Amino acid sequence: MKPFTIEEDYLGEFMDPVNYDLEVGGENPSHRFYADLAKQIRGNVLEVACGTGLVAIPLALQGITLTGMDIVPAMLTHAQKKSEALNLSIRWFQGDARNFNLNEQFNFIYMTGNAFQAFLNNADQRDLLQNIRKHLAIGGVFAFETRNPNWEECSTDLNETEWMTYTNDKGYSVRITETRVYDHVAQVLVYNLYRRWKEENRGKERATRIAIRYTFPQELNALLERNEFQILHQYGNWDKSPLTKDSPIIISVCKLV
Repeated sequence: MKPFTIEEDYLGEFMDPVNYDLEVGGENPSHRFYADLAKQIRGNVLEVACGTGLVAIPLALQGITLTGMDIVPAMLTHAQKKSEALNLSIRWFQGDARNFNLNEQFNFIYMTGNAFQAFLNNADQRDLLQNIRKHLAIGGVFAFETRNPNWEECSTDLNETEWMTYTNDKGYSVRITETRVYDHVAQVLVYNLYRRWKEENRGKERATRIAIRYTFPQELNALLERNEFQILHQYGNWDKSPLTKDSPIIISVCKLV
């Protein structure tokens, strides 16, 4: 079986940063969660897989010293334009979370937007965590979230279903539909996304796909332990409620063993 890879199964969704912001931007409870952690921990902060800065910029606006790293150059270019317009001194670096090297260590490293699910196989997850270790200062904290698997979510639906409608950067109404296929062996859910709109009375379509891996709670804890992270806190939502079978996400706050 051919393994799922970040390059082939994930990155195509992130080549249009302006419309990405229009689709998924806006205030999110994760902003406050990570900002509160950064203020509590203090020191320099690194966001891995920062995208267009949807979380990094709100944190920097609160006076947090921040560095953003992402694998997609177009996302970083857009993030830099936004931060410069706000006179923010955020450092932006292009790199792969599995092997980047900034030659420095950080007091707090976080990864949000469920970006952990972009690491689609065991080797990718291991390389990610080992690289985080390399960049984490002694006494530093690493925090991230991932969706909590449930059987309804991890299912195949080959019928196109509505996801959302939004107005793109040219003022056209874009309808997004999706189909999905779940591979129970790889624990990877593949979304095929279709964006359709009319432009000057002509139909337009853009198709992308995105793959995300589901890691089950006990599996996640074992993974962190194998890579020498100690879990300080684990929550089931942004309000710091306990992790249960019905929790939508698994938020892990860790330090080095």
